[in-house]
Amino acid sequence: MNQTTIDQLLTVLPRNKTIESAVSGLFFYCADKPSKAVSYIQEPSICIVLQGEREIYLGADCQRFDNSNLMLCPVNIPLSMHIKHASIKNPIIVLSMKLDLAMIRDVLAQIPTTHPVVGSHLGIKWHLDDTIMDAFDRLIRLLDYPNDIDFLSSLIQQEIYYRLLLAEQGNKLKQLVISGSHTHRIAQATDWIKAHLDEPIMVESLASRCGMSVSGFHQHFKEITQLSPLQYQKSLRLMEARRLIKMHRAQISQVAMQVGYESPSQFSREYKRLFGLSPSNEL
Repeated sequence: MNQTTIDQLLTVLPRNKTIESAVSGLFFYCADKPSKAVSYIQEPSICIVLQGEREIYLGADCQRFDNSNLMLCPVNIPLSMHIKHASIKNPIIVLSMKLDLAMIRDVLAQIPTTHPVVGSHLGIKWHLDDTIMDAFDRLIRLLDYPNDIDFLSSLIQQEIYYRLLLAEQGNKLKQLVISGSHTHRIAQATDWIKAHLDEPIMVESLASRCGMSVSGFHQHFKEITQLSPLQYQKSLRLMEARRLIKMHRAQISQVAMQVGYESPSQFSREYKRLFGLSPSNEL
């Protein structure tokens, strides 16, 4: 990333909060102090640490991200972010861009067969080459020209998707938009779980809904999310509960029921296990 672009961002980004830019779906987070692990649901998106370093926890797995790699989340993924090093002089800057599946599908359709989409890796951590970073640099600098955003932002985003599709792990992005692929089916399953948080999961039914065997569903679900379906649902339930408690100061027992817990005591135990404090301490 061009240092001039970084310097310009530092003059306008608020500290320790996430903002959406004038480019639809493009977000920035700038922190000038270390933070404990923060749990949240990462929407399907591309995330890049423009400056600094952060740790991402998916279940028991921990991965470090800096400006040499990007994180691609093909589905809603519950994860935790830990920032060990950040200061006023050296803040961390994170960019995230929501995936536009329709645009990815259109770009894929235009890639000549002489340039096959390669790779089959399933990890969320990708090598970030200069061509992809240069395209993001131009997308960011477009913020200085608001009258050009509507026309040019989509052209630059198409280039980003084109280069990602042809990258070493591009097949993962391709599979996300191909109807009937394993990634596409798991994405449908995660969408269903998120929309029905208060309902118990019947894995056999969910696998059938996706047109997969139970064993195949389990295998591909864990490859993509790093969690089993039940662990995934529990993480989403608890993160949604935390959002409700913090935003609405709602009664703990009501929140527990709203996200599918029949036992408030079980809810409190699992909440404390994930976040390190009881739900009542959030009020």
